[in-house]
Amino acid sequence: MLALKEKNGLLWIRAGGRQGDEAYDRFVPQFEHIAEREAGTVPMVIELAPDFSGWNFGGLWRDLKFDIRHKDCFGRIAIIGDSEWEEWGTKLSSSLFRAEMKFFRPSQRSHAESWVQTGEDAA
Repeated sequence: MLALKEKNGLLWIRAGGRQGDEAYDRFVPQFEHIAEREAGTVPMVIELAPDFSGWNFGGLWRDLKFDIRHKDCFGRIAIIGDSEWEEWGTKLSSSLFRAEMKFFRPSQRSHAESWVQTGEDAA
């Protein structure tokens, strides 16, 4: 499952299960439509459901190509998840993106939204 919506000026993505080509095929036109309409970069919050298990190989390869092609479209990216491997993956991925990325736990959902919009950490 890969759901996309706009809320409070942000792109919210919720990912669950194992992502493959079909999720990618639905996501790309929606993202490109938003990126074309918005000036500058698109800030986003990506929520990883408890059953999220990543991409299959085909989906991962297409996702990497998408990220490179659209690297100038991304604003801050907050990743919300509850596992250590998701936090580790966010730290690893952040070195590959021009955009700032930060990992948050589900209990920090409102903090993630605030950080994406302002770039400020809550006290």
